[in-house]
Amino acid sequence: MKIMVTTAGSVPAKKKADYLVTVASRANAQLIVLHVVDSQDEYEDGQQALAIFQRRRATPKIRPILRIGRLTDTIAKTAQEEEVDLIILGLDERGDISSAISREILAKTDIPVLLVPNLE
Repeated sequence: MKIMVTTAGSVPAKKKADYLVTVASRANAQLIVLHVVDSQDEYEDGQQALAIFQRRRATPKIRPILRIGRLTDTIAKTAQEEEVDLIILGLDERGDISSAISREILAKTDIPVLLVPNLE
């Protein structure tokens, strides 16, 4: 099984990273961590975000991916290319995810999407 999660910002929540690694471990799944940036200028921030997950190399195999592109297109395309079984998206501190973002991802792929709450 392959699970793909997305990160946002330069430093994702450590608690959320631990939670996602635990979920993948319990499912005996490979964890693909995708960070999407708009431009090369944000590439270093993306590398820092992925490092949070790379330090947690425990039971699940963790594969970090850093891409430049449009968020929803890149999520859907990467999920298809990696042949993932599940996409996990995080909710913000208010418990919201942009309905436009989730709708676009759902329209671009037939892969199931799971929403997880803010864990901070």
